[in-house]
Amino acid sequence: MQAIIPVGVDYAQLLEDVRAVVRHEITLASTPASDAGTSPVNELLSIREAATLLGVTVQTIHDWKRRGLLKYHKLGSRSYLKHSEVLSALQINQRTLKAGGRHRG
Repeated sequence: MQAIIPVGVDYAQLLEDVRAVVRHEITLASTPASDAGTSPVNELLSIREAATLLGVTVQTIHDWKRRGLLKYHKLGSRSYLKHSEVLSALQINQRTLKAGGRHRG
Protein backbone atom coordinates (compact mmCIF):
# COMPACT_ATOMS: atom_id res chain seq x y z
CA MET A 1 0.00 0.00 0.00
CA GLN A 2 1.38 3.39 -0.97
CA ALA A 3 0.64 6.47 1.14
CA ILE A 4 -0.46 9.68 -0.51
CA ILE A 5 1.17 12.69 1.15
CA PRO A 6 0.06 16.20 0.13
CA VAL A 7 2.67 18.45 -1.47
CA GLY A 8 4.54 20.58 1.06
CA VAL A 9 4.03 18.15 3.96
CA ASP A 10 7.19 16.92 5.62
CA TYR A 11 7.01 13.11 5.81
CA ALA A 12 9.13 12.92 8.98
CA GLN A 13 6.92 15.46 10.79
CA LEU A 14 3.76 13.68 9.62
CA LEU A 15 5.12 10.36 10.86
CA GLU A 16 6.06 11.89 14.23
CA ASP A 17 2.58 13.43 14.58
CA VAL A 18 0.86 10.14 13.73
CA ARG A 19 3.00 8.28 16.27
CA ALA A 20 2.21 10.89 18.94
CA VAL A 21 -1.53 10.62 18.29
CA VAL A 22 -1.39 6.83 18.41
CA ARG A 23 0.55 6.98 21.71
CA HIS A 24 -2.02 9.45 23.05
CA GLU A 25 -4.97 7.24 22.10
CA ILE A 26 -3.29 4.13 23.55
CA THR A 27 -2.58 6.01 26.77
CA LEU A 28 -6.20 7.13 27.03
CA ALA A 29 -7.46 3.60 26.40
CA SER A 30 -5.12 1.91 28.89
CA THR A 31 -4.82 4.52 31.67
CA PRO A 32 -7.10 4.08 34.69
CA ALA A 33 -8.95 7.23 35.76
CA SER A 34 -6.83 7.46 38.93
CA ASP A 35 -3.63 7.87 36.84
CA ALA A 36 -5.08 10.66 34.67
CA GLY A 37 -3.14 13.30 36.64
CA THR A 38 0.25 11.98 35.60
CA SER A 39 1.15 12.77 32.03
CA PRO A 40 4.34 12.39 30.03
CA VAL A 41 6.07 15.50 28.77
CA ASN A 42 5.17 14.86 25.12
CA GLU A 43 1.60 13.71 25.72
CA LEU A 44 -0.79 15.25 23.22
CA LEU A 45 -3.89 16.95 24.54
CA SER A 46 -7.08 17.59 22.65
CA ILE A 47 -8.41 21.14 22.65
CA ARG A 48 -11.00 20.15 25.26
CA GLU A 49 -8.37 18.51 27.49
CA ALA A 50 -6.15 21.60 27.29
CA ALA A 51 -9.11 23.83 28.17
CA THR A 52 -9.90 21.66 31.19
CA LEU A 53 -6.25 21.64 32.27
CA LEU A 54 -6.03 25.44 32.10
CA GLY A 55 -9.52 26.10 33.45
CA VAL A 56 -10.67 28.05 30.38
CA THR A 57 -13.20 27.52 27.61
CA VAL A 58 -12.54 25.69 24.35
CA GLN A 59 -13.05 29.00 22.52
CA THR A 60 -10.28 30.59 24.61
CA ILE A 61 -7.89 27.82 23.54
CA HIS A 62 -8.79 28.44 19.88
CA ASP A 63 -8.25 32.18 20.40
CA TRP A 64 -4.84 31.60 21.98
CA LYS A 65 -3.90 29.30 19.08
CA ARG A 66 -4.93 31.98 16.58
CA ARG A 67 -2.93 34.66 18.43
CA GLY A 68 0.15 32.40 18.56
CA LEU A 69 0.16 32.00 22.34
CA LEU A 70 -0.22 28.23 22.10
CA LYS A 71 1.71 26.06 19.67
CA TYR A 72 -0.43 23.30 18.21
CA HIS A 73 -0.05 20.36 15.88
CA LYS A 74 -2.58 19.48 13.18
CA LEU A 75 -3.39 15.96 12.16
CA GLY A 76 -6.10 15.98 9.55
CA SER A 77 -8.78 18.34 10.78
CA ARG A 78 -7.89 17.92 14.47
CA SER A 79 -5.57 20.07 16.53
CA TYR A 80 -3.47 18.71 19.37
CA LEU A 81 -1.29 20.49 21.92
CA LYS A 82 1.69 19.01 23.72
CA HIS A 83 1.17 18.91 27.48
CA SER A 84 4.60 20.40 28.17
CA GLU A 85 4.02 23.26 25.69
CA VAL A 86 0.65 24.10 27.25
CA LEU A 87 2.23 24.30 30.70
CA SER A 88 5.18 26.38 29.48
CA ALA A 89 2.86 28.77 27.61
CA LEU A 90 0.87 29.15 30.82
CA GLN A 91 4.01 30.07 32.76
CA ILE A 92 5.27 32.49 30.10
CA ASN A 93 1.95 34.29 29.68
CA GLN A 94 0.89 34.27 33.32
CA ARG A 95 -0.12 37.70 34.54
CA THR A 96 1.70 39.08 37.54
CA LEU A 97 0.89 41.96 39.84
CA LYS A 98 3.09 44.91 38.97
CA ALA A 99 5.12 46.44 41.78
CA GLY A 100 3.66 49.92 41.21
CA GLY A 101 0.09 48.67 40.91
CA ARG A 102 -2.83 49.81 42.99
CA HIS A 103 -3.06 46.71 45.13
CA ARG A 104 -4.99 47.37 48.30
CA GLY A 105 -4.45 44.88 51.01
